[in-house]
Amino acid sequence: MIAGENLLDGVAVVPARASRIAPLRRSWVVALICLAPAGCYYAFLLSAGSSGLFGPLPHGLTFNSMLSHLLDGRFDVDPNAIGDEGFLRDGATYAYFGIFPALPRVFFLPMAQFATTDFTRIGCLAAASLMAFFKVLSALTVGRHIGIARAPILLTVLIAAILVSGPQIQFLRPSIFQETASWAAACAAAFVYLVLRGWLREEGFTRGLLAALALVAGVCLLTRVSTALGLYLGFGFLWLRLAWCEYRAGSLRRNLVGMALPLAILGGFAAIVGYVNYQRWGDPLVFVDLSRQLIALTQYPDRLARVRDYGEFNPIRLLFGLGYYFLPIWVLRDAAGELLWAQFQQRTLDIVELPPSSLLVSDPLLIGLAVYGLVHLLHRRGLPRRDLVLPVLAGLLVPIGLILIAIAMAFRYRLEFYPFIELCAFAGFARLLAAPGTSSRIWFGAAALLGIVAAHAAWLLYMLSPFGPVTTTLGRTGVVDFYAGLFR
Repeated sequence: MIAGENLLDGVAVVPARASRIAPLRRSWVVALICLAPAGCYYAFLLSAGSSGLFGPLPHGLTFNSMLSHLLDGRFDVDPNAIGDEGFLRDGATYAYFGIFPALPRVFFLPMAQFATTDFTRIGCLAAASLMAFFKVLSALTVGRHIGIARAPILLTVLIAAILVSGPQIQFLRPSIFQETASWAAACAAAFVYLVLRGWLREEGFTRGLLAALALVAGVCLLTRVSTALGLYLGFGFLWLRLAWCEYRAGSLRRNLVGMALPLAILGGFAAIVGYVNYQRWGDPLVFVDLSRQLIALTQYPDRLARVRDYGEFNPIRLLFGLGYYFLPIWVLRDAAGELLWAQFQQRTLDIVELPPSSLLVSDPLLIGLAVYGLVHLLHRRGLPRRDLVLPVLAGLLVPIGLILIAIAMAFRYRLEFYPFIELCAFAGFARLLAAPGTSSRIWFGAAALLGIVAAHAAWLLYMLSPFGPVTTTLGRTGVVDFYAGLFR
């Protein structure tokens, strides 16, 4: 069984131990060494077919404008930068994106050509690299606590798969939409890593670790609210579990400061976001006002009717959403030459975007480990201290549920699935390391290889696929003929 299984379910919130610092530093050094060549490869894929990392992209100057305006105390953006993706209110143009992706551009402010230089690819590269970094750290954390000597080959293969497959490869298509989603995914990867540390270490979730979890969730809220909702809820459920343990142990009053600090951090970030929302929409609880979207008012007026009739989230879309993300037969045509369920799409969904994809095909290793891990987490004797992981997983399920019934479905929205899948997968990896066998090494390597190939195929299709409704993109062309024509 894995290390630490004889520990009690209750976990006290205690100060961090200095003896843990040296192994942590070694893991960071190893992760950075692994990331160096991977980052160069990510830069190559992001630059494919362009004039380089600073090549111009549609709406690519939006976050430059957002940063410049924020420094002036304004919350609008240049209408020429955001174009038809902007939202008009009281004569000013706003973006619905969170403000965090604009903040790293502060390092480029001294550049003379800052206002006209597109940093979108740099932002995507930084987010993808950070995402990979924390996932490699997660793998090393599991390996260190279970015992790397048990199965060094499995750990090596997993790290290689993290670096050159999965979401680290599939979503390397530069755009301001993808940059925002990638930054949120990087926050989620950091969150999962911190949860794993708290779960696997004997001392559990220290005060510093809880504060770090709250900080990551707060930064994510400044980036993308759907992803952040999962992190906030996951942290909240975990906090309640820990508070209950403290209460039962009679130490809640003694550790009150350590328990209250992360809540203050979460509340602080929520207040910042509420203030931004108020400045944009006049309501701190509104994250986007679709009735003010320029593209809806000018090109797609039927969007507002769908929102009015079916709402931004509606369970009626659940089955279609499951098909979109797991069994994409929606892209096939019926006997009349129409896309399957085309009328349902046009009536209830704002946008259904290419490419067709399935998480079952693009991420076989992750899915296999996740199923294996979830089974053992749900089993009472499957994994120790599972009561620290299951509450987090419950929170991470919420964005998945929302994305399955959302008014828009897009390839990049698949990122909402990965925090849940990866936390389950790392739990499964921990269980697998406890008793590795020859057969497990064979299927592990085969799944990793398949995932590498599938991730690159998904990246290529994503790069080739135009943004926008599939009905407009394909017209009367079949999906195979559409992509075949792009290769000619």
